[in-house]
Amino acid sequence: MATYALTDLLRALRTLHKEPPGLVFVHSSLFQLGLLQGATPAAIPELIYETLREHLGPQATIAVPTFNFGFCRGELFDRTSTPSRQMGALAEFVRTLPHARRSAHPMQSIAAVGPLAAALTAPDTAGAFERGGSFDTLIEYDARILTLGCGLEPVSLVHWAEERVGVPYRAWKSFCAPYRSAGVARMRTYRMYARDLSLGLQANITPLTAALTHNRQLHHHRLGASQLTSVSSRDFVNTAIALLEANPWALVTHSGTDGSLSPGGI
Repeated sequence: MATYALTDLLRALRTLHKEPPGLVFVHSSLFQLGLLQGATPAAIPELIYETLREHLGPQATIAVPTFNFGFCRGELFDRTSTPSRQMGALAEFVRTLPHARRSAHPMQSIAAVGPLAAALTAPDTAGAFERGGSFDTLIEYDARILTLGCGLEPVSLVHWAEERVGVPYRAWKSFCAPYRSAGVARMRTYRMYARDLSLGLQANITPLTAALTHNRQLHHHRLGASQLTSVSSRDFVNTAIALLEANPWALVTHSGTDGSLSPGGI
């Protein structure tokens, strides 16, 4: 298996950002990078965070997705203690830092540390990607999207673009479940622009990656077994919107009855 050192990570970050950004929104899949030399698995998220902080400096804000869809199934969401699910070990590490703040949405929250953390996590909109919400604020500040080992596939800001365009394969759904914040529990209702699962669609980020690469807006650097990528959040959503306005099925594939995938919708 490929290995890398923290010095390799720091060098890769400095190659991506000649001037360290003041706000990054990080999606990660650390195991895809390979083995971090000299580190136990449990220590890796903290070591990666410290290296990222060394690159960005103390005045930068680091934000991560901390999604958990248990609320859709009627489970209690506790803004303080409910863990993120399938967002990666680094995101969960950031969420649990003593000075981290978490946004209110029970299904699609973010956590942040740094000077902009309060501004990013204060909005409490019914839908996470609505105007005035936390994701909207990330774009307002033109957060730098940084991916570690996972490419652009899981970048959640694509849903912001899908919502703006009104893609035909998603519809609004409301969910009401127990919700606890600051120790106070009550029933609350939030909504999500959910994909119609009956259509058998899968996300297809390839056209967006290609367009950003063509426009020289996407930067990447090899590390271990995978790579780091970096792109402006405004460039990301504006390019996604342009693709979706030309073809609202541009960022999904359809599973055929024979198991094949058809790009560009059904």
